[in-house]
Amino acid sequence: MDEERFRIRAELYRLLLDEEAGAASTLVPRMLADPDSLTPEVRWCLLYLIRGIGYLAGRNRLLGQGGLLDTLAEEFEVARCRTRRLDGLWSDIVQEDPKHWMQRYESTEVHYSLDELSWLNEQLGRLWEVERQRLALEEPPLPPLAMRRKLIAAAKQEEVPFNLPLRLT
Repeated sequence: MDEERFRIRAELYRLLLDEEAGAASTLVPRMLADPDSLTPEVRWCLLYLIRGIGYLAGRNRLLGQGGLLDTLAEEFEVARCRTRRLDGLWSDIVQEDPKHWMQRYESTEVHYSLDELSWLNEQLGRLWEVERQRLALEEPPLPPLAMRRKLIAAAKQEEVPFNLPLRLT
């Protein structure tokens, strides 16, 4: 692998895996496991980030090797399909706000540069911080999907069926 490709791959992995680079290392696995637990704004920011990473990886011939970047690009789009309608509605509303970060992103000339992806990852961190503050104020906060499933399963096990005969008179 030549030096430029190696540098691009290292930077893409840093964006994805390094907590100091931004929130992607926390939110990408959460998006893949439970997209409904994230707000549409966070999902859109993740979408732009992951598509940008996929674009740069493809342009630099880093895809097609069955690695992390391939898996991420494919699985992210699958997870995103679950929330596409709500995300589209949210996007339509945000298009009316000229000061929203999404307008800034969409008006740039180079969507898929390392600098732009770094900015998106930092923006994602800011959005996630606000979201965590909002979740902390909820009574009770929304637990992760795995915990919600366990609670639902436990509640179903505790249900006692009533076998009362029906009397038609």
